[in-house]
Amino acid sequence: MSNPIIQGYYADPDIRYFEGRYYIYPTTDGNKWHGTSFKCFSSENLKDWTDHGVIFDITCNSKWAKDFAWAPTVGCKNGKYYLYYCAEKSIGLAVSNHPYGPFEDLSVEEPFLSIEKLEKGIVIDQVIDPSIFVDHDGRNYLYFGNSETPAVVELEEDMCTMIPGTMKNIIYEGKADCREAFMTVYEQGRYHFTWSCDDTRSEDYHVNYGISDSPLGPVKVIGTILQKNVEKDILGTGHHGMIKDPVTGKYLIAYHRFSHSLPEGVSGWDRGAFRETCLDWMEMSEDGLFKEVEVSE
Repeated sequence: MSNPIIQGYYADPDIRYFEGRYYIYPTTDGNKWHGTSFKCFSSENLKDWTDHGVIFDITCNSKWAKDFAWAPTVGCKNGKYYLYYCAEKSIGLAVSNHPYGPFEDLSVEEPFLSIEKLEKGIVIDQVIDPSIFVDHDGRNYLYFGNSETPAVVELEEDMCTMIPGTMKNIIYEGKADCREAFMTVYEQGRYHFTWSCDDTRSEDYHVNYGISDSPLGPVKVIGTILQKNVEKDILGTGHHGMIKDPVTGKYLIAYHRFSHSLPEGVSGWDRGAFRETCLDWMEMSEDGLFKEVEVSE
């Protein structure tokens, strides 16, 4: 697989498989994290990608979202597609009849989820980085938070209503070093959790991994699963999405790295606003755990 898979500055990719196509929903980079719109890209073969253009702009109707459009995630339920997105360090929600949009804002008056809407006792630094997960039993969970202990809340069947009393912080067994972008997949009777560590502006940004018997944790920390490769000049690898490929049965991980072709004068932590979206295959060991990803150029 040749990386980056998408030309241009795109980060925080959420990868999904809908209607026979792979979809990537990223943050649009290049303007110091300022932005108001989301695009999506799709492919039938993981090689040739179609740019569907802007699928949603946070400023079209919103009374609260004006900037900082980051880290989208899309889930499908009952023939509808639900886009959970970051804006103003809160989370909004939009819906569409198609995975490529256009999406209609369902959170015009106020955020779907914000600091003010956290249940009592929930500790989160920023309400960002949503990840929607539909479990094998049909229950819906939204993970979120920039925090050592991210949070999860269960959603109703409509994907638009948080179930009161279900919000909780994630507990770990071991040192997690979690910063953000917490997500899970279910495989072989276990929940495989991954999350990003350090700072997205750092070349040491990486992804750690753990497992649990429950979508709510506690999570047993296994170790690092995605990290930089200095020899290949692949740095700042993180904020990812994962799916099981229905064709091969193997898992794919989409993530971002620092761009190999930075604009003139961009260096140091400024690289964190010029990221590229990459894609690699994942392997599992005989004991049912994911191996560390071998990042490709």
